[in-house]
Amino acid sequence: MRFLLRVFVPFLLAAASVPAAEAEPMRVVCVEAVWCNIAAQIGGTFVQTHALITTPGIDPHELSPTPSMARLISGASIAVINGATYDDWAFPLSSSASTTLSAAHEAGWKAGDNPHLFLDPEAVRRVAHALTDLMIHKDGDHIADFSKNLAAFEGHIDTITAQARQLSVQHPDTPIAAAEPVGMPLFEEAGMHVVDPDFAFAVMRHTEPSPRDVAVLEQALEQRKVRMLVLNPSIRSPQIDRLTEQASSAGIPVLQVGETLPPGLSWQGWLSSILNEAGKVLDAPAH
Repeated sequence: MRFLLRVFVPFLLAAASVPAAEAEPMRVVCVEAVWCNIAAQIGGTFVQTHALITTPGIDPHELSPTPSMARLISGASIAVINGATYDDWAFPLSSSASTTLSAAHEAGWKAGDNPHLFLDPEAVRRVAHALTDLMIHKDGDHIADFSKNLAAFEGHIDTITAQARQLSVQHPDTPIAAAEPVGMPLFEEAGMHVVDPDFAFAVMRHTEPSPRDVAVLEQALEQRKVRMLVLNPSIRSPQIDRLTEQASSAGIPVLQVGETLPPGLSWQGWLSSILNEAGKVLDAPAH
């Protein structure tokens, strides 16, 4: 008996001194990479993010989900979907996730509103708060960390808003054209107004713009009534190619604004780069 105690007691003490394995990071799966970037900024090391769409040029409106996407979202602690008819195909996939967050719901989106919520700073602010609440609910041990990270992220939102408003002061009420409404809320914050919103939304919905809407846009380009033409590189058609040629002939700059977070950029870095490029166009002498 004494021999057994001499052998096993040190073993038990050594085992007791081994720290318990840390809990695995919370699994957050997003349809769009940009929402996962925001979730990672708020969750820090306590979350592990996975995005279904990371390749630039993919149009989520028309994407058909794959079995690998269903497997990726299965069992997620939080599934983040943009909603707003943008990626509604993902809602059935998220039925196996613990919790689903709809950015459209949190942002108060209504039918007919712009669905590109990740390019709207105030919509992003609301979604960030909702994400933080869910993370705290699922992992109450790190309330302070999540709250601190949210405050830091809101600082980035404030910086983007200030950058946009500075543009609106320098170039107030600036007319621009858009072949698709991606980025429209950000440009409006920066003091620009789109002269052809009906055309842009028709292209986004893959419907034929009315002859009147086409005429409004073409006339704005031909008569140089706009300072730039905003294009979404993931949307291509002979009609948009023709508009690009018209803008080039009229000496109107073309600004490319995609809907997928560029590799290596944060949400705030992406929006800041868009505003910087728009600022360069507006600062240049108009033709």
